[in-house]
Amino acid sequence: MAKQINKPQPKTQKQAAPAREFKLSEFIPEPLAKKLFFGVAVLLLLTMVSVSHQYGISGDENFHRVYGHHVVNFYATFGKDTTAATTNGPDSLMAYYGGLYDGTATVIAKALPSVDEWSVRHCWNSMFGFFAMLCAALVAVEIAGWQAGLITLILMAFSPRFFGESMNNPKDITMAAGYMVSYLFILKFLKQLPKPTLKTTIGLGLSIGMAMGIRIGGLLLIPYTFLFYGLAMLSTHGFVELFDFSKFKENVWPSFRFVLLAAVLGYFTSLLFWPYGLVSPIAHPLAALSVAEKFPVQIKCLFEGRSVSSTEVPWYYIPKWLSISTPLVGLLGMLLSFLLIPYLRTQKKLLFLGFLYFTIAFPLAYIIYKKSVLYDTMRHFFFVYPSIVILAGLAFDYLLKVMPDKKKYIVVGVMLLLVISPARFMFANHPNEYVYFNELVGGIKGAYGNYETDYYMNSVKQSADWLKQNENMKRNDGRKTTIYTNAIAPVNFYFKEDSASVGVGYASYRSRSEKNADYEIMYSRFIDRDLLLHECFPPEQSIYTVYADGVPLSCVIKKDDKRDYEGIELMGKNDYTGALALLEPYAQKYPKNDIVLSNLGLCYLNVQRFDDAIRVLGQSITLNSENTNAAYWLGLAYFYKQDFTNAATVLANVVKANPYFPPPYRALAESLQRLGDKNGASYYAGIYQQLTGGQQ
Repeated sequence: MAKQINKPQPKTQKQAAPAREFKLSEFIPEPLAKKLFFGVAVLLLLTMVSVSHQYGISGDENFHRVYGHHVVNFYATFGKDTTAATTNGPDSLMAYYGGLYDGTATVIAKALPSVDEWSVRHCWNSMFGFFAMLCAALVAVEIAGWQAGLITLILMAFSPRFFGESMNNPKDITMAAGYMVSYLFILKFLKQLPKPTLKTTIGLGLSIGMAMGIRIGGLLLIPYTFLFYGLAMLSTHGFVELFDFSKFKENVWPSFRFVLLAAVLGYFTSLLFWPYGLVSPIAHPLAALSVAEKFPVQIKCLFEGRSVSSTEVPWYYIPKWLSISTPLVGLLGMLLSFLLIPYLRTQKKLLFLGFLYFTIAFPLAYIIYKKSVLYDTMRHFFFVYPSIVILAGLAFDYLLKVMPDKKKYIVVGVMLLLVISPARFMFANHPNEYVYFNELVGGIKGAYGNYETDYYMNSVKQSADWLKQNENMKRNDGRKTTIYTNAIAPVNFYFKEDSASVGVGYASYRSRSEKNADYEIMYSRFIDRDLLLHECFPPEQSIYTVYADGVPLSCVIKKDDKRDYEGIELMGKNDYTGALALLEPYAQKYPKNDIVLSNLGLCYLNVQRFDDAIRVLGQSITLNSENTNAAYWLGLAYFYKQDFTNAATVLANVVKANPYFPPPYRALAESLQRLGDKNGASYYAGIYQQLTGGQQ
């Protein structure tokens, strides 16, 4: 037998390493997971609809209610009533919003005249919120199956802020619903390539139209679709083949025409529900997009313990809000989602994961780059939040599938442990779920005084309901019971049926002592931070307070002692001695009213009791360092006492904190003049003249 000779083998290219194998076993079998999914969905829908009437009228809702009626009038008159399409009319900025939600809410309310319009709106709003949750879960189903969808749906349901605002946020939750439906159809469309169905294409177009028909921000869904369609085609054909125009008709056109159809259908469908867009289909949407990027309304927002303008929020404003208001289970799950990358690459679903990351990263990067105007918390980015939860759902689903059987229960235990905290908050603080903060900031107690809590006035309904149920609002002297509030729009509606015996007026928290009120309903928004931290809210005459985990949100104040108001009335008549007789005992009884203390200090100043003025004005400033009047009057008290050093120190701090408040400049200049600082005196006297137009 011939000896076998081993011949040298020719060199070959290095073979690719075999794909990593993933052994997955479901924790919940798919048929059971599907049944549980729809069972949870039905329970969630019934719950949201049944509790929706318990939520308050939010700060923006009346604008949307009025706009909804104008939208319906536009179509009822075949465009003759152009109120809804006019940007300088009653609807003003509302015209830049699509009318899909507001118009349909009005139509439903008109069809149900026996039902309170606000109950109709909140029920309809809750359905949009539910639809957003459901479609977010169905996105997870498209990627990983029913178990992933079930986890995502549960995590969405126990998202306190999203759940709470689903009841009365008519602009952000509704657009988030449009986005989630669109995400679902985008993924379906990508999965069907290269032959997407007409049904999916129409669904994609209509869902884009839904989002744009609520807010112009839905326009982003069109470039989203084109971008990920392009990436999908690139992964299939490669760069060279994809851009070989000789093969365009063969490789690209069969599917690209459906992308074009979806984009055109989405754009023009949105105009059907948008009077302003319908009047000028190209120019007006572009104008709305420009306004959305730099919204002209400026308000103050409490952020990181500072009151900042909505036009000057720091670049990390939204990322910070997302990090402190998303339950830890969502944040942890999003981080764990990176473990999915190797597995989804083998499943050829990596593009879907990339899509979810993109829908979070791109909007955040865009608003940071554009330095967009941003308002309360992260509510304008509710359309981003579900992507975080979907990623968390996919991550926990993957861990349940990849872990050995005995360790699967550890994953379940971790999820349940992390869900307990937001779930407890929701049940304990219903219907104020939306003021939730996670453990990274110490919950709502840690956030109080540093971040906005009840910015949307939701808890005011509970205060108003309590007042109606527990106090006799009908007087025997023929005069109306007067209620003053810093939440005027909702309180007006809460007492609309009592208008024969109740009058409602506006008062800020600072000006409340200037009103002849029988009762006051105040909520915690726009109250100086020091007052919150020094427990000056709720004020001492409060008879009822709405709390969330011990943090006050709104309150009812019974003004059976009106000496603060009566004292101010006498001050207006220059009767400072008479005012002192009222304000001194009032301040002793209620020592945490910084406005009363500052008024008392002004009275002492006018009767030349300078030491007493310095004492009570110091107390006022201790309670509230932002009380400009108290600080100015304190400087004057030192000045008239001829303590020019302290006067100059106090007044210098006043002009530093309030550079456009003229009076302190004059007093500061005179103080420095007495101290021999002629240059300083001349400098501040010059600023005073500039601010007052040359007045002496």
